[in-house]
Amino acid sequence: MTPDPDAAAVPRRRRRRSRLLLALLLLLPFGAVELWVRETRLPLDLWALTGRAADAPSEYDSWAFADAFSAWTARPGDFVAGKTVESHGFISTPEVSLEKPAGTLRILFLGGSSTAGTGTILPDVETWPWQVVDLLRARFPDRAFDFINGALSGYSTFESYGRLWSRLRFFRPDVVVVYHGWNEMYYFTPRRVDSITRKNTLADGDWTLKRTDHPVARFEPLLVDHLLRWSQFLTKVRLALTSERSGELGGAPKVLLSDFDPRGLEIFRTNLDLIRDCCALIGAECFVAKQATLIHEGLDDVDRARCRFDFHGFDEQAHLRAYRGLYDVIDAEIRPERVIDCTPLSGEPGLWEDHVHPTPGGATAIAHVVADSLEAWLRARDG
Repeated sequence: MTPDPDAAAVPRRRRRRSRLLLALLLLLPFGAVELWVRETRLPLDLWALTGRAADAPSEYDSWAFADAFSAWTARPGDFVAGKTVESHGFISTPEVSLEKPAGTLRILFLGGSSTAGTGTILPDVETWPWQVVDLLRARFPDRAFDFINGALSGYSTFESYGRLWSRLRFFRPDVVVVYHGWNEMYYFTPRRVDSITRKNTLADGDWTLKRTDHPVARFEPLLVDHLLRWSQFLTKVRLALTSERSGELGGAPKVLLSDFDPRGLEIFRTNLDLIRDCCALIGAECFVAKQATLIHEGLDDVDRARCRFDFHGFDEQAHLRAYRGLYDVIDAEIRPERVIDCTPLSGEPGLWEDHVHPTPGGATAIAHVVADSLEAWLRARDG
């Protein structure tokens, strides 16, 4: 009896369908995770992070515009899922009008990524400035508040002051809350202090978000990168499982300095004075918070490993001294009743994702400290 070729093909077709179904079952969850990562996390360029791209875009290029007065501002629209930028470029801020509504108390927040909620992505309503205003509205139900989150990733007092005098003053804030610390240490090394007049510029004196002077490898290049580069999810897994290194492409990891350059504190002092005096000039009350941080005496090895001591180029003890120096400058330059002390939150592991970026619980804790200070001032002002 001659075999039926169609009958023999049936099992093969079934096997192919089974393999196809299995592949789909495996790919669908991966695709969902990939889509979620792309929607909720900032994009990473694996070629730039491993130093392969000599003309790599800045990490800010995907979400920021160059700004002549404050280096960069956020592009209006959706930042990531749950996080927005309103039409004037203010992150995690409800749409705000240039003309302040009558009877409204307008609060302006200045800071870096820990204020913007971008170092570790926090949705709009979970950022601590948003929560501060929600708390004040609950405590003062008969008073109108609005606010501007004028912070952004990478901002130090240089960028905050530039944005304040050039842009933000026209929005007539009544209160300005300054929350800086970690990003100030960028210029706390001799090399960066000596080149401070070239801050935010390239070697040729130009400045742009589009290119870097030379490739810088934060991570060791691997052959597997060619297979992973297309996926944001796999890129992030790869970076999470490999150690970040310091130094330029082809160079050895840098040796951390045993101290910071104290001249950096005097730069911070002048910047802080400029912000304080600009606030006085525009009739705004200036509050300065002592930034809280995971960096603290007595951390165990696990929590110490979460702190980016290599980022600024000096070691753990130097970071502790640098923070104390920043706090001393705040005490010397700002009236005690305008200082908001967030440092009791420092060193609490559950409040921090890393060295300075708060968890949702950490953001809530910061919000309560700041809201308590503003509430006390408002009640004293109102008699």
